[in-house]
Amino acid sequence: MTLMSKSEKYLTLTEISKTLDIPKSSALDVIQTLLAKEFIIVENQQAKTYKIGISIFTIGTKSIQDNNLHEAANEVLTSLSQKTQKTIFLGVPKKDKVIYVSKLEGNSPVQSSASIGSDNPMHLTGIGKAILAAMPAEEIAELYQNEPYEKRTANSITTYQELTDNLEEIRQVGYAIDDREGTEYIHCFAAPIYNFSNKVVAAISIASLAEEIREAEKKTYPQLVVTAALEISKRLGYTHNKLYKG
Repeated sequence: MTLMSKSEKYLTLTEISKTLDIPKSSALDVIQTLLAKEFIIVENQQAKTYKIGISIFTIGTKSIQDNNLHEAANEVLTSLSQKTQKTIFLGVPKKDKVIYVSKLEGNSPVQSSASIGSDNPMHLTGIGKAILAAMPAEEIAELYQNEPYEKRTANSITTYQELTDNLEEIRQVGYAIDDREGTEYIHCFAAPIYNFSNKVVAAISIASLAEEIREAEKKTYPQLVVTAALEISKRLGYTHNKLYKG
């Protein structure tokens, strides 16, 4: 693919074989694999020339988006961590899961067990519910059509009715709460992040021990996480001033 990206013309099997100094059979094996994955396509059936396919651009675009997300979020998350001294998470959706892509540790001796690269079901996390509340109803229904859902604590949401009611409440107040729903001792406030096309791409949360959170923090943390999420969204090109319609 590097060869094709640098070439000023579309290449044949023979040209690829000679340039890479490998047998035609080996070059053909590579080409067949890349064709199957749509990383390259046949540009001309008669001349049998090849060019880079759309899949490689999709991967490149995803990589750019991921890099942009981290670049847009880092400064804001660091500031949020310093203000609260709590653990700050950044997570992205993958089907019905949340993948944690950034974590800034708080000052509590007891920390969340979630680590960068780990995942959790969306309905059990503040980040996941913040994302779900921003998704179209048909997508939510498709992801959560099979009841009951995984239950980890007495507070876990297990039915579609419970989930949709909670998501509507999130849209009304502008942020999500995980009140010991995924872990017995963790409480989170979370808010969604959008990109330039107004699509939800991630969410952030302020996580703390449920027994440590004070009443004053319950009043200030929601606004802090909403402000931070909106700032990151605007850095990604989001043009609205609210995180949820309504």
